[in-house]
Amino acid sequence: MYRYISEQGFKTPAIINSLKIFVRDFKDVSSVSATKLNSEEIASALEIHSLQWHPTKDSSKIHKEFKFNSFKETFAFMGSISKVAEEMHHYPKWTQKENVVNVEISTNDCSGVSVKDILLAYTMDQLALEITNTQIISVCDSPKVVDSQILNTWNQNFSKTEEILQNLQKTTAQL
Repeated sequence: MYRYISEQGFKTPAIINSLKIFVRDFKDVSSVSATKLNSEEIASALEIHSLQWHPTKDSSKIHKEFKFNSFKETFAFMGSISKVAEEMHHYPKWTQKENVVNVEISTNDCSGVSVKDILLAYTMDQLALEITNTQIISVCDSPKVVDSQILNTWNQNFSKTEEILQNLQKTTAQL
């Protein structure tokens, strides 16, 4: 059972606690301490939030390629993320060509990946999903997702993970 837990990246509750931030507004993110995550913490954070982002070999950045159906969707995505990044005071590095956006995220303050990067990656995934499920008429359109919805789901992911870990620990203790 312990082997299963460590294979899932949940070696200790301390890892989850080191990743957990509860935010109510993206403007709160700028006040969050930027602590550099190690490769194990990055992997756990990506798993907790079901993110398909990839850390670089030295774990100093995470990156992902987003593909959209049209240039309008691509531009709507970038515009939506720009608004969030401005609120967070945390900006991605990205390149765009036609319907593809390549994104790289890291935190300068800690010279690596922090929980701020994981939150921005999570937000980008949520907005990309919403954009692909919304009919974008103009490049000025933005998805109808509300920031509070994204942040509530973010916060719930930690609660669910803690619950799963507690249940696994109870089951292990009973063995």
